[in-house]
Amino acid sequence: MNLRLLSAVAAALALPHFSIAQKANTLPNSQLAPGEKGLKKQPQKFKWDDMDLGPFFSGCYKVGDSTSFKGIAVAVGTKDAPATMLFDSELLRFHAAWEGGLAKFPRVRGGLEGQIAADGDVKVSAGWRTGWGTAIKDDPREKHQGNLPGTKWHGIYVHGDANVLSYSVGKQAILEIPGSEVRDGVRIFTRTITVGAGSEARRLLVADAPGAAHSASKGIVATEKGGVVTAAALRGAQGVSIVSDANGCFVVDLPVLAAETTFQVAFGSAPVADAGKLTSALQATTKLVLPATFTKAGPARWGAALDVPGKPGDSSQPYTVDDITLPEDNPFKSWMRPGGHDFLPDGTAVLANMSGDVWLVSGLDEKLEHVKWKRFATGLFQPLGCKVVDGKIYVLGRDRITLLHDLNGDGEADFYESFNSDSVVTENYHEFALDLETDSAGNFYYAKGSPWTPTNQSPHQGTMLKVSKDGSKLEVFATGLRAPNGLGMGPGDVLTCSDNQGHWMPANRVNIVKQGGFYGMTPAAHRELVFKRADGTEFKANPSLQSARDEFKTEFWGKAETPIPANGNDLPLFWLPMDIDNSSGGEVWVPQGAKWGPWAGRMLQTTYGKCALFGVTMETVDGVQQGGVVRFPLTFKSGIMRERFSPVDGQLYLSGLNVWQSSAAKDGCFQRVRYTVKPVTMPIGYVTKANGVEIEFTAPLDAASAGDAANWGAQQWNYAWTGNYGSPDFSVQDPKKRGKDTVEVKKATVSADKKRVLLELSDRVPAMTLRIKCNVKSADGTEVKYQLDNTIHRIPGQKTVAR
Repeated sequence: MNLRLLSAVAAALALPHFSIAQKANTLPNSQLAPGEKGLKKQPQKFKWDDMDLGPFFSGCYKVGDSTSFKGIAVAVGTKDAPATMLFDSELLRFHAAWEGGLAKFPRVRGGLEGQIAADGDVKVSAGWRTGWGTAIKDDPREKHQGNLPGTKWHGIYVHGDANVLSYSVGKQAILEIPGSEVRDGVRIFTRTITVGAGSEARRLLVADAPGAAHSASKGIVATEKGGVVTAAALRGAQGVSIVSDANGCFVVDLPVLAAETTFQVAFGSAPVADAGKLTSALQATTKLVLPATFTKAGPARWGAALDVPGKPGDSSQPYTVDDITLPEDNPFKSWMRPGGHDFLPDGTAVLANMSGDVWLVSGLDEKLEHVKWKRFATGLFQPLGCKVVDGKIYVLGRDRITLLHDLNGDGEADFYESFNSDSVVTENYHEFALDLETDSAGNFYYAKGSPWTPTNQSPHQGTMLKVSKDGSKLEVFATGLRAPNGLGMGPGDVLTCSDNQGHWMPANRVNIVKQGGFYGMTPAAHRELVFKRADGTEFKANPSLQSARDEFKTEFWGKAETPIPANGNDLPLFWLPMDIDNSSGGEVWVPQGAKWGPWAGRMLQTTYGKCALFGVTMETVDGVQQGGVVRFPLTFKSGIMRERFSPVDGQLYLSGLNVWQSSAAKDGCFQRVRYTVKPVTMPIGYVTKANGVEIEFTAPLDAASAGDAANWGAQQWNYAWTGNYGSPDFSVQDPKKRGKDTVEVKKATVSADKKRVLLELSDRVPAMTLRIKCNVKSADGTEVKYQLDNTIHRIPGQKTVAR
């Protein structure tokens, strides 16, 4: 069925565009778009609120009138008197300082929807300005997006109570230790900075200086506004000065440096009545410690590994689920919501927790009696991908790929290297950075979600991104993604990703992603498309640009009259109907060999929404790839979405969480699917024929039951690709009719080896979904009851394609 015809039919039928309020009242939870309210009352307290976040925490912070999209909040107080300094790793600016903890999380969707706020009263801050430069300027970036040109954030060293920020401005390397002091009841904040030699004089932004000049002692700059004095001073500086500039900021002037220089700037605020105490605190002498002192391995922080026994599953079935129990009752009160995992060469698992920390998991033998969990790293920005390459641990957060270094082998990360941070981050919570894979050349791949609402606001929303092996280059690999929660990398560098139902996504889909591909999410096309209006007229526009939205007076989503791209989009490998998968996860290929049974060399697919695992059937018909899924008879505790095979035991390990709508019983899980070597009889292959389909099984069937056409059933249907949220099912035979077509199984013929059944079907036309159900018996009389959902783009001998 031609997609444009289906789209026109959908428009003619006026598929409803629900408002948020309407959707909350009329659609089930599984179909509510991420970001829509009304599902349930939002909790006033999360487990995240009580979590020991570590010595720093990364996130999107909104403080005052500006936002640090890649903010790094550093703890500079004590356990009993916490204090925090916030840095913007894109503008290289100090953003804010407050007395309180590292983060105050938003209250929606487990703390993920919205921006992090200061967890206390802000004492000093700085607005949208560059942190360093030959002059301090207003933020020059378009939409405040991306890294400041000519600068680079290198990472953070963690050493005891010291956090050393490492970055560079031009060719000058800079190390900085944030800190604070309390003197006579007044807290001041400090920045101890080492600047390398350079050929240009530079300025450093200290903080905003609100109000009028306030008289102060020599060497101190101060202003007063609303009864509050803000002041700053230098310590240990030679040839460096501090001034209040014409833009209302405290800045440090650095001359051309012939050699490395270290100094400290101290600053803070206090009521006018305490101005004298503030001045005394700023003038206090202190011995400067070189930041480089703390760029070596430091003492362990998190203590011994936790012993958490697992629970092996029932080994009476061919595949069983072993539970690797999460350390939910841990001394750090870490909220365990696994976002990805991989394996070190010795079989130790590395598990990234979306709440921000990373764990090493050892003792993964058959019995799971002595599983140990060691906290390895903390403070990452919603990590949802993890990849081990040559024994090195890479973790994908929303802000960057971080390479974690354990400098002394004590099982804890000492240096958090910013491997690549070139992707643009905005305030929109829905643009998650999802999964992390590598190809045979060592390049990295991950996906960025589209925003909610779907109006695109950045060059990376809704794209597949590729990062070079050395981390030096990021490029857009493919576009048109909506909520691509999961990738896979197969033999021959076959890159796959799933995507989730929503606007321009009539149902969940799994794609084979090719460079330059466009996969359906029109507002995230990032290219010029030809659009067709309802009246048949056409126009060209890039729907990702505001200028096009203004010119053609459309957001390119959400209404029945929204224009449709005339040339369609790249075909998925297959569609996933909502009743079997309301929210997709990632893919994985079973390694060759016998360790995981008959599925060796084939692809598997996870479903976050249904907490289930599928086997994937794939074929190529007349050059067009198509496939489908069959569900394993297994259930999981949470929304599985990441999957890896262990290099040691060869078994499948799955992790996931429960944040969006799913059938999950737990907040998170880490589980193993183990092949027990028991006989398994299930569908494993699918071949489209001119007169029907041939289904292959893993073991012989009972010829009598398998050859009885009455034991087989079939249905087919299509979807409409429009700017609406999802699509009803449409008849293949009558595109104006909603619903599924019943397909007659005329005949079932069993092969000589009894492992294949040829089903002769009526109505042989391409279909977005062809569902086949069987209720037969294996050769030993065991019930074999399965459902296959396949996409039939092409049928041998036919030229039409189901789009």
